[in-house]
Amino acid sequence: MKDFFISYNRADKRWAEWIAWQLESGGYSVLIQAWDFRQGGNYVLDMQRALEDSRRTLLVLSPDFLRSQFTAPEWAATFAKDPSGSQGLLLPVRVRECQPSGLLAQLVYVDLVGLKNQAQARELLLQGAAQGRVKPAIEPGMPALERGSNLRSEPPWPPGISLFARLAGTVFWRLLRDLALMLLLALGVLFLLRAALPAMAEEQAGKLYAIAMVCGLVLVLALEGALHALGAWRLRRGVRA
Repeated sequence: MKDFFISYNRADKRWAEWIAWQLESGGYSVLIQAWDFRQGGNYVLDMQRALEDSRRTLLVLSPDFLRSQFTAPEWAATFAKDPSGSQGLLLPVRVRECQPSGLLAQLVYVDLVGLKNQAQARELLLQGAAQGRVKPAIEPGMPALERGSNLRSEPPWPPGISLFARLAGTVFWRLLRDLALMLLLALGVLFLLRAALPAMAEEQAGKLYAIAMVCGLVLVLALEGALHALGAWRLRRGVRA
């Protein structure tokens, strides 16, 4: 008994022969109309013998295959033997862009559409033809490890991969952020002081600026402390939960 009978539409004859060749070179036995149905034979009887003498049926999926009235009976008999697909008696192989419908839509197909080269197509075909587990012969390579994300961290400056560079970047951006916030708060305090103490603003402007800067610094430190306390409280709350 042959391993595969290849069912295809005549528009996909070249694909069917390529698939048959790859399967036989991979150690499978194959029945295919182009090679095994000879002149003078009865097509219907040849087809019946091919289905009876083949353990599995491979479908060369394409728009022409799905539209054809003659290919459906070729796979319907095999489908009836294995409607759940647990034995893998039907192996659809998509060679051109198309969308199977009905019963064929339930089957997982080998997709050769959009592959880069023949070697990749052959490897995928033989993997699909194999039954059972498809464990690779060599150990798979390990993907690159990803760093854990830290949403609160600042961008590194200067760019670098060393721990020192990362720490320096964190300190730089934090100081820059706090300095900008301090200046913004100092301007707000200065505006309020100038409105509340116009005489001092005219006579002792330098002292007023100094008070505004100190107030801005104090407010920034208070805000940083409040944020740290809030973060610690949320962390403790999360641990208890």
